[in-house]
Amino acid sequence: MTSIETERFILRPFETGDLDFLDALHGDEMVMRYILGRVRSPAENIAYLNNLLTLEEDHGIGHRVVIRKEDNQPVGRCGLSFFYGMEVSEEISEEFGAGNSPEDGMKNGQMMSYVLDPNSLPSNMKTGTKAGTVVISRIFELGYTFLQSAWGKGYASEAAAAMRHDSLHRLKIPEIHSVIHQDNMGSIAVAEKIGGRRLGACRILGNPGWDYVSTL
Repeated sequence: MTSIETERFILRPFETGDLDFLDALHGDEMVMRYILGRVRSPAENIAYLNNLLTLEEDHGIGHRVVIRKEDNQPVGRCGLSFFYGMEVSEEISEEFGAGNSPEDGMKNGQMMSYVLDPNSLPSNMKTGTKAGTVVISRIFELGYTFLQSAWGKGYASEAAAAMRHDSLHRLKIPEIHSVIHQDNMGSIAVAEKIGGRRLGACRILGNPGWDYVSTL
């Protein structure tokens, strides 16, 4: 992967030496509140970093470290990863409450439910194939996570806008998503600011979410 430069940042690929930064970023309960709902352990961060490096090598995508130019310090991560989704029934989606009409993400009583790890899906389901009436799909997901000290400064919008442009124009990815917990108002604001269009309600790791999409 190449590095990307914005007015205030250098977004570079992750390296093995970035583990300490991931421990700090993923060790903050408030940062992780709408991602996993808990902090990541040091062992989980090692696995996360290894997965990033593999994603970069095998697919040419992944999250980048966001380096602030003025002090050469990492302040966040931003980039693409794969999410895996399947349609779930109307009964399951009822927990989302009022306002989730077909225009809000329901199709014939179905909505998408996304996970990070395809191995967490039922063993008889495979990506891109049908298992009974269930289709498992893989999407490109644009995510952004920043240190608390970097919140409220427009950092996420600047970095995410650069990654969105790179993904659509240089990588020629036809459609990228941002799947966001419904209570994560900061990330929702970023998705809308950079031009994401809300497809509708979904589930993300079992929680109520919104699915935003960007296309050329």
